[in-house]
Amino acid sequence: MDKKYTDFMDEISSDELYEGLLAHGFFAEKLPPVFTAVPFFKYCKTISEPFEAGWNEYITFRVMRNISIPRLMEIPNPFKYQRVCSELRDNWDKLRNHFHVQTDGQSYRVSRIHVRKEYDKKRIFEMNYKNWRVDGNPESELLMHDKGTSRFIVQADISTCFPSIYTHSIPWALVGKEMAKQTVHGDTWYNKIDQACSDMRNGETHGLLIGPHASNLLSEIILTVVDKKLYDKGYRYARNIDDYDCYVDSHDEAQRFLRDLEEALCEFDLPLNHKKTKVIELPIGIEKNWKHLLSDLPKVDEFGMVEYPQVNTFIDTALMLATETGDFAIINYAIKKLKGSKLSGNGKKLAAKRFMHMAALYPYLLHLMEEYVFTPYGVDASDIKALSDTIYRDAINLNDYESLFYSIYFAIRFDFVLDAFDRDYVKAQDYVIRSKYCLLLIMTWIYYMKQNHWNRDATQVTPLNKVARELKNTDMDRYWLFCYEALTWGSLPGQWRSMKQAGISFIRKEIVDGTTSTNT
Repeated sequence: MDKKYTDFMDEISSDELYEGLLAHGFFAEKLPPVFTAVPFFKYCKTISEPFEAGWNEYITFRVMRNISIPRLMEIPNPFKYQRVCSELRDNWDKLRNHFHVQTDGQSYRVSRIHVRKEYDKKRIFEMNYKNWRVDGNPESELLMHDKGTSRFIVQADISTCFPSIYTHSIPWALVGKEMAKQTVHGDTWYNKIDQACSDMRNGETHGLLIGPHASNLLSEIILTVVDKKLYDKGYRYARNIDDYDCYVDSHDEAQRFLRDLEEALCEFDLPLNHKKTKVIELPIGIEKNWKHLLSDLPKVDEFGMVEYPQVNTFIDTALMLATETGDFAIINYAIKKLKGSKLSGNGKKLAAKRFMHMAALYPYLLHLMEEYVFTPYGVDASDIKALSDTIYRDAINLNDYESLFYSIYFAIRFDFVLDAFDRDYVKAQDYVIRSKYCLLLIMTWIYYMKQNHWNRDATQVTPLNKVARELKNTDMDRYWLFCYEALTWGSLPGQWRSMKQAGISFIRKEIVDGTTSTNT
């Protein structure tokens, strides 16, 4: 039997929860690794008074998913996110008790992705966990049961899960809807969590922000209650965030599960995504799983080495499967799997060349390039520059701001000058300013600050600082990261000024040494 859900929760102390969510769960992993909240976390420990109350908006940005549909994600106001994290920390004992009540009767862990401690890490949440010794493999057990064999798998998910979560439903899950409604105006611990979530969304009660790790813990408060209702009815299923895989004996049982799932979700005003609901006959569904088809690849030689032809075959197979199924998560999997193999010199060159070509075609792969391609295969900076210049040209034509800020990030990270900024930086900068896209503005500002660090010429960054001053007066909430980093403490209001005076930055110093000390 794998570890129980609450075994993971009980291993985390309230202080570890707070640090994990605030210091290491503030910025989404889909962002280039330029930003950090660790200095802010340390600053929060020095303040004697709570941050100002009230509502605040947040930064929005898009990431392209492997189904070629963008997902809107958010970066919260830091002061409001700190309050959410502190409420979760201060009530962690009560929340752990809630998880005990909802999950202790499970013979296996229904929810597979959740906060947990990991060896030698302070981050407490990731989307993918691979330690089978800890997590086990409940799917193989769910196929067989004491009354027979599962013949179908039901796949279902919640439609726009985080944006659909009603913050008032957090108290509903914690103390019951009747009690929550009776005490809706009370200064109770569960109402404080609800209020903190609402304040972080500018007073809105619908939706959790996508990106910050606290949202994953908050959603589990609700979804573990749904799990208990379904598990107690005898359904055999696993849940990954908002995706359900239920193993059933018949079409009738499949339909019952979907009705019961929809009914349990409706109690929290959550909609089932009927368009993505599937009932698949077994074992065909499992045999056609692309992970099984790729499991024996790439082939290795007698010395455990993967040579050029085998690398080529592996990538071709992954591309074929992605094209046939329309699921380009297969390419993500292939990139990560190949990194763990021992490639010959020519194999590395081929893998790097082919994956970089794919990234130019499919920008959702860009966030994998540094860790899984550039670094393990020793890609030369000149080749990274060529890719970045290509991405930049294509992205300008499509107004693809996400790809643009990755091309700029690569220039910052690997110390080269983008052609667009070298040939006519005024034109390139004007485009960035007209975009009014926060992350593109801050990434361009960091790029020029690093250039200034080399040549001490501040003229290129002056127009961006002017834009920061204008946005600070008109729309600070939705551009706070850019405005805060670009302006001096004297130009900032209230708690922003105090934090700036303390020397706090959200930009990693190791990425751009000296940028935050030379701003104007």
